[in-house]
Amino acid sequence: MRFHRLDLIKYGKFSDRSVEFPVAKQDFHMIVGPNEAGKSTLRSAIVDLLFGFPLRSVHSFLHPLNELRLGAYISNAAGSLEFQRAKAQKQTLRSPVDAILSDTELTPFLGAADRSFFDQMFGLDHTRLVSGGNSILNAENDVGQILFQSAAGVASLGKIRDALVAEADKLWAPRKSNDRAYYIALDQLDKATTALKEATVRTKVWVEANSKVESLQESLSNERERHQKLQSQRNRLERIRRLAPFLMTLRDNEQKLVEVIELPADAATILAAAERELAIAAERLEMRNSEVKKITEALSKIDVDQTLLDRAADITKLDNLRLQYSAYEGDIANRKNEIAALWRAVGNACTQLGWAPDSESAIVQRLPTLLVRRELRQLVRDRGGIIQTLRAAEQAEKNKDSEIEALSKQLADLQMGDVKPALRAALANAKSFGDTERANQKLQTTLTKAKSALEGYLTELGQWRKTLPDLMSQQLPSQEKVNQLIQERQTLISDRKAESLRLKNQTAEVARIELLIAQFKELHQITTLEAVIEARTERDELWGGIKTGDIDLQLEGPSFERKMAYADQVADSRLDDVEEATELQSLMHQLEREKQNVTLIEVQLSQFNDDLQLFDDRWAHDTAGMGLAGMALEDIGVWMLRREKVLSAGIAYQDAQDEFDSFTRLVADSHLNLVNVLKDTRLEVKETDDLSVLCIQAENYIQAIDSAKVRYDTLSAQLREAKTLAATLKQAKEDAKSEESRWTEIWSTTVAKLGLAPDSDIGTVEGAVELIEQVAEKLEKMRQIQVERIDTMNADLKAFSVEADRLAQIIAPEINGQSAEQIALTLANRLTLAREAFTESSRLKESLRVASNQVLEAQESIQTAMASLKPLMDKAGVDNNALLGEAIWRSDEQRRLKSEMAESNANLLNGGDGLTREQIEAEVDAADLIQLTSDLAYVNDEISEAVQKQSNLSADLANALRALSEIGGSDAATQAEAKRQEALAQMSDVAERYVKVFTAGRLLRWSIDRYREEKQGPLLQRAGAIFSTLTSGSFSKLIVDFEREPMVLEGLRTDGMMVGISGMSDGTRDQLYLALRLAALEMHLEQAMPLPFIADDLFINYDDVRSKAGFEALKALSEQTQVIFLSHHDHLIPTVQDVFGGQVNVVFL
Repeated sequence: MRFHRLDLIKYGKFSDRSVEFPVAKQDFHMIVGPNEAGKSTLRSAIVDLLFGFPLRSVHSFLHPLNELRLGAYISNAAGSLEFQRAKAQKQTLRSPVDAILSDTELTPFLGAADRSFFDQMFGLDHTRLVSGGNSILNAENDVGQILFQSAAGVASLGKIRDALVAEADKLWAPRKSNDRAYYIALDQLDKATTALKEATVRTKVWVEANSKVESLQESLSNERERHQKLQSQRNRLERIRRLAPFLMTLRDNEQKLVEVIELPADAATILAAAERELAIAAERLEMRNSEVKKITEALSKIDVDQTLLDRAADITKLDNLRLQYSAYEGDIANRKNEIAALWRAVGNACTQLGWAPDSESAIVQRLPTLLVRRELRQLVRDRGGIIQTLRAAEQAEKNKDSEIEALSKQLADLQMGDVKPALRAALANAKSFGDTERANQKLQTTLTKAKSALEGYLTELGQWRKTLPDLMSQQLPSQEKVNQLIQERQTLISDRKAESLRLKNQTAEVARIELLIAQFKELHQITTLEAVIEARTERDELWGGIKTGDIDLQLEGPSFERKMAYADQVADSRLDDVEEATELQSLMHQLEREKQNVTLIEVQLSQFNDDLQLFDDRWAHDTAGMGLAGMALEDIGVWMLRREKVLSAGIAYQDAQDEFDSFTRLVADSHLNLVNVLKDTRLEVKETDDLSVLCIQAENYIQAIDSAKVRYDTLSAQLREAKTLAATLKQAKEDAKSEESRWTEIWSTTVAKLGLAPDSDIGTVEGAVELIEQVAEKLEKMRQIQVERIDTMNADLKAFSVEADRLAQIIAPEINGQSAEQIALTLANRLTLAREAFTESSRLKESLRVASNQVLEAQESIQTAMASLKPLMDKAGVDNNALLGEAIWRSDEQRRLKSEMAESNANLLNGGDGLTREQIEAEVDAADLIQLTSDLAYVNDEISEAVQKQSNLSADLANALRALSEIGGSDAATQAEAKRQEALAQMSDVAERYVKVFTAGRLLRWSIDRYREEKQGPLLQRAGAIFSTLTSGSFSKLIVDFEREPMVLEGLRTDGMMVGISGMSDGTRDQLYLALRLAALEMHLEQAMPLPFIADDLFINYDDVRSKAGFEALKALSEQTQVIFLSHHDHLIPTVQDVFGGQVNVVFL
């Protein structure tokens, strides 16, 4: 099976991305991308596509889990399939139009491969490569293990086998050990058996123990009744002692009660709070009145100038202007100095021009206009171009005349001819074959290779080799039919294998039960029913002889008594061992059932063997009819593929033969035609020359004729063009001279406008223009300084002075007449003082308001406190606080007495054990309180004595009951038997686990040895060749040292030195593991259905040389199955192209 296209529809970071895998002889495809580009995602996508999505996926971060979808177009030798895989609970296989496909649609392409097998056998990444290298180092002395785990892609088989052996040793071994589970259970069995034997009972002991128990129970009951009476007496005395004080307190408080006015319970609290509030409010009132007086006096001393405050904005603006204009005076002086300097520069320029520097206005009048100055500059710039154009036109006319003369001479010297069309056609036909010698060799090589390939493929057919016609007419089953038959046979083999394993397990179960029965009989020595019958038979036979008189009673009487006693003993033993006998009988029944199961399984296994034999016989008959007698079903698929290769190779060979014959015939015809045409042109021709020589001769002749004709046409065209251009160049020269004359006339007129002589040269005129520009520039700058700077600052100073005089006249007439700067400064200082006075006045007014409010609050507090006491005074009938306090004390005292009386009465009733007050008073009054303490002490002593007697009797009774329980109804025997059964069960579990673990370890060892015996030769031979390629010839092959025990795998260097696995570097061990994996995979592909091999960055630690060697190994594999190589190293692309050719498929993510 191979991929033609992989569709990443919604998976991981991909959306609607397709990857193409075109067909090639070496089915190798490289997928390159940086880290996090999605290479690992693509690898996971292939596995999920073929075998279904897992329950949870890490690739659902972009698309929801239930929307994940993959697709592909795959094919094999039998057919092709385009499908999609959706994430769903069931029916995940879909068509491109989302129609549901059966899960068996992929069976013809995947065969029996599952997810784990595909990932192990057809997937390899750098981590597994390194792990595999380390695993073969750990198993370097076990050749079988190295081959097995390398072929299966499973590392650390040694650890698994060692773990099985270690677990088996911990379960059981011939030597007894306290650490082994079996012997631990055996010790528990011995202890339980001993405890069971000790659990016995006798009648006399039981009667004595039972009488003792009854006597102790009667004594204990009498003592408990006496204890209850004493306890009741003590409770009565304790109640009198406990309640007498409460009763006396209650009676005293009842006598103290008098009539008073009752006030609220919080009256005292209200009075105290009111008195405290009155004191605080009076103090606060006095303090706040003093503050109001002080603030009023301070306000009377502050004078706020409101006029200044109203003009604050104007004063502030005037002060800001003062600061802004303070530098104007110095700046005006500097600007005047600049104007003076510029005027001196203007005077110097006028002197050079010959002008008198009379005044600024006179100089401005003499300056030429801007248009004149610009016209002069343009004329100066045009002068060079006009002169250059004139010189170029004269030179071009001269050169063109020389060219016309040369072309006329070359045309006169040319010789003309003609080529026949037949020669051109013959040459074209001959050249169409290209390099005939090389083409002939290539066709011959292709023919030889095709024949060799055909022979090779025919050889691969083995003993069933046939001719091409026979192979083409052969009727073979379809690949689907073969897959169905293989699946059917594998099902039969699987059923037989499962039944064999079931028979093995059932046989082991029978052996286990037989072992349990033997151990049970040995441990319990059970008396069976047969033994009882035998003993009774012997007794009855002897008794029958005595009754008939055949046996003398006097002589055989003692023997009869012994036999009768033995028979009774055996019967009693049989009755005593009834539980063991029942368990033994159960085991015997279980053994019979398991043996019956063994028989049924053997019958079923025989039926499976017969079905498999019938299937093989039917297949042998079918293969004989196809002319493939003796071919195994598993081999026909590969043979059919080889047959297809033979048929394809036969067709390719016939095509190569036809192409070679046709090419040879066409070349001969073309050679003869070209010879005849060359002879017609009167050229000397050798018929023995090959076709390529004749082509060169014809080409040279035709080229000479064609070159002369082309040369004539070219020269004629050039001559006509040169004559045309000559007239044009002559006119251009005349135009240039006219332009020069026109410039000279304009120049003279313009120079005169400047005031210079008309014949002045260009340098003089340019100098004068430059001086005039300087004068104009400096005059303009002088005007700007005067107007924009000096005049502006003077206007600002004048406006500032006017504003200062206006504010002084309004606010402070006394400072009118001072300078504007002094007026602004004085007004600003006065404004600051007015603002400070206003701020202080505002602060004092606010403080006065707060203090006045606090005075009112203090007065209100005094009135509130007096109002809170008014109701209490009215109720008590008093008019001052002192009398109110006395009334409140009397009310509180009355309330306290009532509370104590209520509390005493509650305590009296709560501690009265349910008695009423009258009953308690009667009980207390009747008691002698003086004698109460001594009576209570006497009763306590009696109770202590009774408790001690109860304790002693209870202990004796408990011991007696325990002894009786152990004798009569104890479960000691049951517990002992349960422990014994538990120990037996543990021994059984240990034995069963030991058999499984030991068998698994032995089977693993047998599998490894069998794989080594079957695969060691061809596998090592192929792996050695691949290993030599991977190491660039550093190792020639792999050798097994059979003389060492155990056998050791070593590498043979080219110099003959042997190197063990431990002597190899990490990288070399990785290459060894890769060689073994590739060799095992190639052998697997020879017997099974090919699947794509996924390699993920295998050469991450390889240099360029070994990387190329690795790709060479994959090249061989890619001729058997599709290889998809994932990498983030784009520098490997040239190496891949070097190995597989430039047409190799490289996909960038």
